[in-house]
Amino acid sequence: MTLTEDLVLLLLDPATGRAVVDSTSFDRAIGGALLLDLASRERVTADGDGARARLSVVGGAPTGDPLLDTALERLNKPVRAQKAVERLARGTRTPVLERLAERGLVRQERGRLLGLLPITTWTGDAAKELRGRVAGVLRDGAEPAPHVAMLISLIHAVKAEHKVVDGQRRQLRSRAAEIADGEWAGQAVRKAVQAVQTSVMAAVMASTAAASSSGGQ
Repeated sequence: MTLTEDLVLLLLDPATGRAVVDSTSFDRAIGGALLLDLASRERVTADGDGARARLSVVGGAPTGDPLLDTALERLNKPVRAQKAVERLARGTRTPVLERLAERGLVRQERGRLLGLLPITTWTGDAAKELRGRVAGVLRDGAEPAPHVAMLISLIHAVKAEHKVVDGQRRQLRSRAAEIADGEWAGQAVRKAVQAVQTSVMAAVMASTAAASSSGGQ
């Protein structure tokens, strides 16, 4: 399982089959997860800090994973981290969900919201064990493996800790921030994690501000 697939499973409500965050946050988190999947495979490096860091692809060979190879193709030249997150966020959600459905990890169901608007949900609780590991870190103080720490950094970026794990919101968020800033990975991966986390936050905030401005006109 890729980090991207695990993140999507964590951000789906197992009862309703809908994302626990808004669509903008969901898509940006997926874009960030793809970048961290590539960074953990040493295929992307970060030069600089935060959302303004420039991400570059390392090596030209494919990863062998169609999802990640498509992401690599979109990063054909060095680009700022926030721009990379937004670029990989576009049109990626459905392919990830369909891949999870093909593996039997979620069930695709079509219906109508309020009997009118067509809606697709993705039900299932394949993330139960993973959610337990995240809870062990955020709520019980366990030390995270790098994979779980990267997931937490992304969940923190979209302010979804309390939507993934039961507990006191402020305490969960404080612990997630501590994990996101921790020393659990090598320097190159940590730089990428920090750049991606900051970029996801910035992209979500920018989109929210734009929507608020448009709604107020």
